Amino acid sequence: MAKERREHRIALEVLYAVDVGKAPLDEVLRQAREGIGVFSRGDQAAEEDAYEPAMPAMDRRADTPRATEWSLVEDLVRGTLTRKGELEMQIAPLLKRWTIERLSGVDRLVLDLAAWELRYRSDAETTDVINHAVELARRLSTERSAQFVNGVLDALAHTPPSGLSV
Repeated sequence: MAKERREHRIALEVLYAVDVGKAPLDEVLRQAREGIGVFSRGDQAAEEDAYEPAMPAMDRRADTPRATEWSLVEDLVRGTLTRKGELEMQIAPLLKRWTIERLSGVDRLVLDLAAWELRYRSDAETTDVINHAVELARRLSTERSAQFVNGVLDALAHTPPSGLSV
């Protein structure tokens, strides 16, 4: 997995707070950076977080966890929110027997986030984007959602980006 897993998770949590929770974007980003509100991660959450295992003597290890890349989180969130309508127009035809409105909030936002990356983040590897999205869907939604997200994003990756503005 590429190193941006943490940034994808945080970006999804921010998107959820803004889109579903109707919270103001700048306030949610501030809370995420400061680790407060819904972004405070207690000991139990840290133990369960497969992304960031607790390791002794962190500063002396080669695999020391790196700092969160907040500029990437903000790019992911702002880019996704700015292009949401046109991205969902690209996703909608790929939803077999589903509509955007019928998707759960998590599944819809995972698709939106990954679609933005596939279309607008030229340095992102397609496989990494899809794998991160599938992992988020599996962890935060259901196993069936993970399969669904994988299929939709694979189809999107093979579809020319018609009608998108740069």
